[in-house]
Amino acid sequence: MNAYIFDNKSEEREFRRLQLVEAANDPTTIALLEKTGIQPGWHCLEVGAGAGSILRWLGHRTGPSGLAVGVDKNTTYLQDFTSTPFQIYKNTLLEVELPQPFDLIHGRYILIHNQSDLAILHKMFSLLKPGGWALFEEPDFTSATLMDQDSGTSQACVNRAICQMFVNAGLDPAYAFGLPKKLEQAGFHLERAPSIMHLCPGKSPMANVMGESALVLEQEYCQTGLCSPQDIHEYVRLSQDSTHWALYHSTTSVIVHKPST
Repeated sequence: MNAYIFDNKSEEREFRRLQLVEAANDPTTIALLEKTGIQPGWHCLEVGAGAGSILRWLGHRTGPSGLAVGVDKNTTYLQDFTSTPFQIYKNTLLEVELPQPFDLIHGRYILIHNQSDLAILHKMFSLLKPGGWALFEEPDFTSATLMDQDSGTSQACVNRAICQMFVNAGLDPAYAFGLPKKLEQAGFHLERAPSIMHLCPGKSPMANVMGESALVLEQEYCQTGLCSPQDIHEYVRLSQDSTHWALYHSTTSVIVHKPST
């Protein structure tokens, strides 16, 4: 398992970043989870539970007769999930032993950070009940370069640095492009795979996420040699300028189910 790029960041800063990620993505995630037909009594698994917003939503939907399991390497922000229907496991998915198969599995921005993505997909498939559902949401950071008509701008420099950071870590910055095929190869049946281009102004939820990530990962971005601290400063400034529009990346969300036979 490769190192997670947000490891070794301050707990307070990481909690803020995770909350921004939730604010930017939860409305879309919840709308897609609703399409699985989630019911009271379902057993649900949240892989990479983060700060817990989707895990909490799953628990509310399944109710006391159901189960909402959260798995994460860092459970610092999940200390309040101590009562029914919640269970928390601190470890990676490949290393944790879970109690039973699930009706629904969800993971967001997890696979792009893992060189062992195929093993993770196969384990998720084994954890899903026949006829069960899963939602996988993954980004493509190369999409941001589509608007970089002037490659010398700070925005363009940081966009290229983000992509190169993933490449240097042995990861694919355009991971979302290959996700549907990988899911089919793992045995899942695809239902739909909508994509969203995050073209938005400064101060919007996604601009806040990307600005905060640039601050947290300034050293990693600059180490690629493709941007400078000055570029980071300008990128962050523009992320808070409501008159500035930018294409930050795209997200592909794939709804799948496990064949009943």
